[in-house]
Amino acid sequence: MLIDKYYRLMDKAPIRGLILIAALMFAACVFWDPARFAANTSSLQIWQGILLIWSVCTGVIFGVGFQPRNIVWRIFFSPLPAFLILIWGLYRFFMS
Repeated sequence: MLIDKYYRLMDKAPIRGLILIAALMFAACVFWDPARFAANTSSLQIWQGILLIWSVCTGVIFGVGFQPRNIVWRIFFSPLPAFLILIWGLYRFFMS
């Protein structure tokens, strides 16, 4: 199945570590300055905040080595889109 092949390609220790570090780093950014991510005090939309929360959760889940067995959860907690969203969030935090 395509999702299993995708997970095998992503299931490398350096990739897991990178995604975990990005997720923890972004979580630290949110704790450091939550007003930059709050709906009323930032330029972020509600859906962008939800995507960022999802990406942190997915990054930590994938980074610690947990692999969902059900195909629906594997698709939902897909690490590549989460990593791209984390990179966007970190870029937004440090460059703006």
